[in-house]
Amino acid sequence: MKIAALLDPVLRFLLRYRKRKKRAEGVLLVSSRGPAEMVFLSAVLPRFMRLAKLDESVTLLCRADAAGMSFLFPRTLKLRRIDFRRLDELEYRWNSFKELFSQHYRLIVSLDYVREHDQDEALIITADPAETAGMVPPPFKRNFHQRLEESERVFDLLFDSGPVRQDKIVRWSRFADEVLDDRQPPVLALLEDSQLPNAEALSAPTIVLLPFSGVKQRMLPAETWRLLADLVPPNWQVLVAGHKNDFDKNPDYMSLLTQPNVRMETSGFEKLASTLLGSKLVIGVDTAGLHLAVLLGVPTLCMASAAYVGAGVPYDDRVVPGNVQFVYVPMECQGCLGRCKFPLEDGMYKCVNAIDTDQVLAFVRDSVARGVF
Repeated sequence: MKIAALLDPVLRFLLRYRKRKKRAEGVLLVSSRGPAEMVFLSAVLPRFMRLAKLDESVTLLCRADAAGMSFLFPRTLKLRRIDFRRLDELEYRWNSFKELFSQHYRLIVSLDYVREHDQDEALIITADPAETAGMVPPPFKRNFHQRLEESERVFDLLFDSGPVRQDKIVRWSRFADEVLDDRQPPVLALLEDSQLPNAEALSAPTIVLLPFSGVKQRMLPAETWRLLADLVPPNWQVLVAGHKNDFDKNPDYMSLLTQPNVRMETSGFEKLASTLLGSKLVIGVDTAGLHLAVLLGVPTLCMASAAYVGAGVPYDDRVVPGNVQFVYVPMECQGCLGRCKFPLEDGMYKCVNAIDTDQVLAFVRDSVARGVF
């Protein structure tokens, strides 16, 4: 436990003497995850918005970088940004506690399957709402029984959402069924029309490449992407999308930009979404931008590891839309959730290195020849 968290009983005692709304009202949804998780969450947020009573507001508490996906969220959803890393700073922790306590929410729902008791759960306890709901933590934690006891103290409703290896949208859909007491089939991994941004009018037919991952071992060599770019006609446009830091950290990928019809795209997610909507095809690895393209309904090809088979990539048959294809190599060890036990091969996970890039090149060659996808 961090030093700042050790003082929580004192901070909560002091909050008893602070004023707050007498009537508990409003719903707070809590997520401490990053942008990729927000893409999937945006598909099911409309269901969780139904937790609000008449004239109540719904607020999502999330990380600042995750808030970069807020353009996908229902327009009436409010945002409360928090830097979870700074909760180790006593002053920031105290100010965060004060703000949440003063709101006096009627209901707080944690949307995270994996939580930190000293962070997101500490915020929920301190907010002291009338009701709370969350999911049973994953059993693979070494201190599972302790985590379960901690969660039981935090949440009035603690829902067992099922196995660890499960599609995110399916898990959230089952959780929504429970908290709303309304059983519905899981939603497709597509956004409602009202949540779609405007498509950018691109000057030429465009293919977007998303070669970068936060986990370098999931990335394919720059040469693979160069071969893909070579298949695109010179009167078409290729955008290699990523954060500027991605190009700085991986200078060998700069070789992709030597062709006149290939350029770098480093805009934020909102601008990228408009670009994706105007493109013909998106090809990438398992990353936030790739999943954004899928949920926007853009034709998408994902070259994925086998690490999350059964746990989200490929998507569950119940939620996968028709605009995405996944290329991965089935293995006995699939579903390892990134805990690979094999030595790296050319800097990649074994299952990534085994991907048949010739199959991908053939798909792109055929797609370009037809001009439609």
